[in-house]
Amino acid sequence: MQLGTFGAVMRHAIELEDSASKFYGELAQKAPAGARAGIQELSDASRKNKQLLEKTRRMEMQEMILETITGIDTTNYNTSFDATDYKVGLENARGIERKASLFYSDASKKLIFLPNAAKTLEKIGMERENRIQRIKVL
Repeated sequence: MQLGTFGAVMRHAIELEDSASKFYGELAQKAPAGARAGIQELSDASRKNKQLLEKTRRMEMQEMILETITGIDTTNYNTSFDATDYKVGLENARGIERKASLFYSDASKKLIFLPNAAKTLEKIGMERENRIQRIKVL
């Protein structure tokens, strides 16, 4: 599905963070004791990202409600949020973080005309890239 407006991009980002928060919360319950806190931190970080994105959307929405955006297709960022088993969940977590990082990078470039929104998306994308290394340690 093409994300053709600022609102659609932000809605997708918010849904991504919500899904990731729930995924990591479920995965933390299945994790061995030593990894549980680290995975729960990922869930908490996604929840905070969701709140930041909601705030950014509210602040910028009036200005760009009808501005057209091209080149962001959700099929390029699809991933599995399957946490049925810890090992599968960790593998899926790496994919989630790679795709999320790519989405945020692409979206920030498309929203460059909204500097605050673009900066927020870029920051979250870099955070997602750093999470890949944290997940490898788990």
